[in-house]
Amino acid sequence: MKPQELTEHNLVFQEALTIVKEEIPLQGRVKMPRPDLMMTHKLRHSIALFEQALKINPHNWSAMWFIGKVHQRLGESQKALAWFERAYDINPSQPDISREASLCAMETGLHSKAIFFANCAAEVEPTNAGLQANLALAYLLSGRLPDAQKSVDCALAANPSDAISQTIQRMIQHFTSNRRIPPATTSALLDYWHRKRAGGLPSRLRDVALGKE
Repeated sequence: MKPQELTEHNLVFQEALTIVKEEIPLQGRVKMPRPDLMMTHKLRHSIALFEQALKINPHNWSAMWFIGKVHQRLGESQKALAWFERAYDINPSQPDISREASLCAMETGLHSKAIFFANCAAEVEPTNAGLQANLALAYLLSGRLPDAQKSVDCALAANPSDAISQTIQRMIQHFTSNRRIPPATTSALLDYWHRKRAGGLPSRLRDVALGKE
């Protein structure tokens, strides 16, 4: 980029970041409520700013990732997935991209994509319990229970005390023992589990599974 283009790019990118930095779901962040009308307007403006940055630098995968996260915040999983896929095409080695893509695919019932992206993330960091649990969840939603069990075993080997992996383990055992077909999306699975389990599901699993943490 020419110096003038670089300056313009950085200005619009930073302006967009200022809007979204406290308003998009990130790992470790608690579940966020649906944005009100004013915040929705601001978030959509941030998308326009990121897109403006992309016109200057079409290879800015970070801008694509943030656009995906904004759509995710707005409850637009299909649009979010499309942007995460674009980011992945540029930087396939970044597990955060693959993880978010897999979560969106799980939420929309696109099992092949969910497994593909969850596996990509897990291959980059094979000892990451969260990524292995995410892969187990993708397999579970697709009905591939033996593969789900293998992945959750890896997650528990990496972190035996991880509550999310333990819950996914119980889910796998439940559907295996009852020979039931699991629900096809994360939302449907979590609703089912709430009804089946006394006391409901740990809220952190809901946040992670829906990409809100």
